[in-house]
Amino acid sequence: MPQESKFALHYSHNIIEHLGLKLYQNKPTNVIAELISNSWDADSKNVWIDINEDNICVVDNGYGMTKNELKNNYLVIGKKKRTGDELAKQTEKKRCVMGRKGIGKLAPFGIAQKLSLVTVSKEEKKCYWIELDLQGMLSNNEQDISSSPILYEPNVICDGVQISDVPTPLDKTGKIAEFFERIQETGHGTAIIMENLSLKKSIPEERLKQSIGQRFTITLLRDDFKVLVNNKQVEQDDALPKFSFRIPAEGVETETINVNGTDREISYWVGFVEKADWSQDQAGVGVYAHRKIAQDRPFVFGLKGREIWTRYMYGVIEADWLDELEEDVVSTDRTSINWENDNAQVMYKKGAELTAKWINKFQKYQIENNKGRVKEKLRQLPTELRVTETEQNAISEIVCSMSPKIQKDESLQAEVIQKLTSAWTHAPSQIVIKSLWNRVKDIQDENEFIKTIDEINKHLVPESMSLSVMVSQKIFALTKLEQLTKTGTEPQLQNLIEQFPWILGSDTGKIFANQTMKEIAKQAAKEGKLAAHGSTAVELKKQPDSGTRPDFTVFSDSNDSRIVLVELKSPLVDLERVHLNQLNTYMGWFEDNYPDAKVYGYLIGRNPQLWRERNRDPNVNVLSWQDVCLRSRKDYVELLASMLYGVSEFYDDIRIKKAVEFGGSESMELLKKMAESKPELKELFDRIDQKTGGTH
Repeated sequence: MPQESKFALHYSHNIIEHLGLKLYQNKPTNVIAELISNSWDADSKNVWIDINEDNICVVDNGYGMTKNELKNNYLVIGKKKRTGDELAKQTEKKRCVMGRKGIGKLAPFGIAQKLSLVTVSKEEKKCYWIELDLQGMLSNNEQDISSSPILYEPNVICDGVQISDVPTPLDKTGKIAEFFERIQETGHGTAIIMENLSLKKSIPEERLKQSIGQRFTITLLRDDFKVLVNNKQVEQDDALPKFSFRIPAEGVETETINVNGTDREISYWVGFVEKADWSQDQAGVGVYAHRKIAQDRPFVFGLKGREIWTRYMYGVIEADWLDELEEDVVSTDRTSINWENDNAQVMYKKGAELTAKWINKFQKYQIENNKGRVKEKLRQLPTELRVTETEQNAISEIVCSMSPKIQKDESLQAEVIQKLTSAWTHAPSQIVIKSLWNRVKDIQDENEFIKTIDEINKHLVPESMSLSVMVSQKIFALTKLEQLTKTGTEPQLQNLIEQFPWILGSDTGKIFANQTMKEIAKQAAKEGKLAAHGSTAVELKKQPDSGTRPDFTVFSDSNDSRIVLVELKSPLVDLERVHLNQLNTYMGWFEDNYPDAKVYGYLIGRNPQLWRERNRDPNVNVLSWQDVCLRSRKDYVELLASMLYGVSEFYDDIRIKKAVEFGGSESMELLKKMAESKPELKELFDRIDQKTGGTH
């Protein structure tokens, strides 16, 4: 009788490294997903995932493996599970088989050095227990490549024994005994135990549950397949975000599409979240084949200009036939599809159509859902901003068509409503302000600059601005700020911030330059009660009515309950200890004289790092002028982009182009920089250029 062959892993040179280590390195959720798909293919009812610091164990109560299946299927890397007529292969339970390439078994070596496999088949009722060691497998790579395939013999602990005869004490993890308890009802299943983990950080249980929900469509919707993480079943609330709007409201929609002469079935659903506070890779559309992810998020079928809304989208499209094509169009790590394939291209076009349709429905829902709330706010505006019922409808439709963020942020929405209503009623003021701004660009004299900025400010009262003027004011101030942070003087920068305090960032709240407090501080400095460095005190005594002032700026809110002091230095002056001490002195004086107010301070100048580290007061911000530019741009670019995009749907593009050009060439340069990181803004400019023949 010929000697029976041993258990041996057959593989080609370097395949372990390329398809195990590199493909799945430090990607535990992807590794576990591969093992879950194996459990699905084995017709298991339950999959248990146990995670701790020392090991990860995945157990199922599927059919298990016979000796022949273990030797000739599992231990042969790259042996395809489905070929030819079996591309649409189903299991005994009529499940579409997920596995195809035969390399998922290498996934565990992306996160573990040692793998133990224990399996009991439904057919034989015998237990097989083998151990595979990564270092041993890699050492065999030193063999001559010509002696292919390379053979690696795993450590065989059990070779077809009864469960009662398995030496479970040899298992230091205790997981094998637990495995036998879990399969008592069925008497068969498989356990994969991964040890000597190479993970850089632990796997958050919640993130794993979310990943399971994102990578499969079968783990949450079927009674015959349940996944448990540390003995807790993965529920829909764990794995999927909470949706404020869903298409359809329940279940899925199914339709047949013609793919190059063949009818193909697809099914789909999409949900929109209320707040886009998730990571970018959770948004968009996931395409699934055989219930497993084939095209991972973020993905929107190349749809442009809708990023504001796709950021809130979680879509699912199932197209099993994509994994049944003769050409394998799904990438090895199942993160992307080869959309260049002729059949896949048809699906790509259909996906783009669906995504656009979903966004349109979401926008209509948003309009209907928010219109009443916006109209109520319009009715509550001051008398001078009241508009007719017809105008209310038009304005509310504009507001409701803007970014979802504007619908969720009450204060932001209120600001947009006020600005839009002002635009509706006071558009002519832009002519006056345009002429003033043209003068400012070429002014070099410091006093003339300050005088003109003051004049502009008189015309920029929010109630008298059109939308384009309001947008241009923001652009102009940011543009001028960037200019002055390179060459500006302290008085210029001080005056700019006094006129546009929002430059300091949203954390300052709504504050205004407080001239009364400044005069009180000026008098205190004159009397020697408030220390002022430089020549301020001397100058005040010589010329009490001069424009000289203590070298800080005073802001407060409308109730004087919040006071913000800004000590600023020229962009060419390094911050020193005396500057921080001076600000602390100012803050102490205001705290003593305004005991009911909360006092905050800003110290702005060059090279702030040392004093930022040494500052111990949480109410003091130490910033560079570059920091100020970044903060101000960050807070207003999304509002700018959203308002421009929303309004562009209701006004002709020439009008919007005039609005964005209103601040001059410098403003356009800043907008171009903004567009680099805001696709929705870039798409708007591109569309304007196409219609007007210009270049932004």
